[in-house]
Amino acid sequence: MIFLPIKSESKVRRLPVITLSLIGINCIVFMFTYPIMIRDDNLIQKKNEQLCEYEYKMYIQHFDEDKAINFQEYATNLNKMREKIQNREFGLTDEEWEEWNRRYQEYKEVIESRFTKRFGFTSTDFNLVTLITHLFLHASFGHLFGNMWFLWLVGCNIEDEWGRPFFLSFYLLSGVIASTIFAIISQSSTPLIGASGAIAGVMGAFAVRHYNSKIRFLFIWFLPPIITTFSIYAGIFLPFWFIQQLFQAFLLSAYSNVAFWAHIAGFGFGAITVIVMKYYGLEEKFLKPLVDDTLNLVDTDFSKAVEARSKGDVDTAERLLEKKLNENHADVRTVEELIDLYCLNGKKKEAEHIAKICFRELRKKKANRESILSFYETQLKEKELLSTLNPYDFYYIADLYSKNNQYNKSSRVLAIAYKNYRNSNDAPYILLRLIKTLYKSKDKKFFKKAAIELKKRFPEMESKAKAMIKEERGEPR
Repeated sequence: MIFLPIKSESKVRRLPVITLSLIGINCIVFMFTYPIMIRDDNLIQKKNEQLCEYEYKMYIQHFDEDKAINFQEYATNLNKMREKIQNREFGLTDEEWEEWNRRYQEYKEVIESRFTKRFGFTSTDFNLVTLITHLFLHASFGHLFGNMWFLWLVGCNIEDEWGRPFFLSFYLLSGVIASTIFAIISQSSTPLIGASGAIAGVMGAFAVRHYNSKIRFLFIWFLPPIITTFSIYAGIFLPFWFIQQLFQAFLLSAYSNVAFWAHIAGFGFGAITVIVMKYYGLEEKFLKPLVDDTLNLVDTDFSKAVEARSKGDVDTAERLLEKKLNENHADVRTVEELIDLYCLNGKKKEAEHIAKICFRELRKKKANRESILSFYETQLKEKELLSTLNPYDFYYIADLYSKNNQYNKSSRVLAIAYKNYRNSNDAPYILLRLIKTLYKSKDKKFFKKAAIELKKRFPEMESKAKAMIKEERGEPR
């Protein structure tokens, strides 16, 4: 089973530079540091195996059933046993003890010199530098991917609303506070690495500030195979995640290497920050004017609409977007935002109407090829609004793909057109175009199927199809 949040349905007004930069920096650091950590782990494992091998040999020679210490205690209490060996509580010869001590010191040395010990944050060795550096280290690809995925999920909106400098400061401070509280609670000698404390802070801020926004999830069940998506309010999912972390902190902290208390502390700090700022009006008074200045938006209606939507005020968002759209029907950004709102609220007819108008305006104004194809892919096709297109619209899109030498995509467009207009007078002509495009795409399987369909339904057009293919081959008709 896979249950994965895939996107937030809250929109942003500009490129989230800090969020993208943090993700990029973390990925680059991982590329360089992960091989070092793997090398360290292998060396530690090697030294530990050499030490254990010698200890077992000594156990066989010196420890028997008459001793208070048995092999089970040796196997389950290594640190305690090694402390006793180091204090020479067992009858080892000087040569044996010196050999054991040499191996033991080598093992301790590689433990203390490992990369994560130098740059990770250790609770029992408080260091201001490692409080920052540990936020950019990750133990595995899964660790990195999970953290960066959640940062992208919630970071874009908080950065958009608080501005880049404040967001970066808040992110780093969340990580520092989360790790500090974790250190106070755990007093662990194991180095802490990962950005999860800082990201939990952003999640806490998002949970309070965007409680009424939805997060879309992907759900995959293997037997029987089920693939679907659905949405959950952020005000439900993120607090549930926080409660889950609390349970795991109390039940699993002693057995797990996951820093649950750092997650809890970061989330709590983020949520409290938003509550305090809202209570004292700090965001409206200080942050919003700075953000508005840096946005430098001419289209204030669009900016206000995005802000209204992020607060759950869908009616105001729709009104502002409709007002802006009346001024320019080819404003793709406004159309896309409004289509998204309409589709989420079950207003498919309204979405189809503005999609149709925008597409015709883009054609009329001869917008660039990529813009039109992007609008087709992300709005008309993805939002299932293709019923707004007539056969000539489909021809136009198919021709654009053909000009890009994307004959497979062109043929898929024409296949949709044929399916939509199969019982119309345009059907044979759509089918002819489809056959020609499939021939160019070298898709022999579907070319044959389309040819059979033409022969079966429109036998009078078969000669035209053959002549068309001959022309494509450069043969005389």
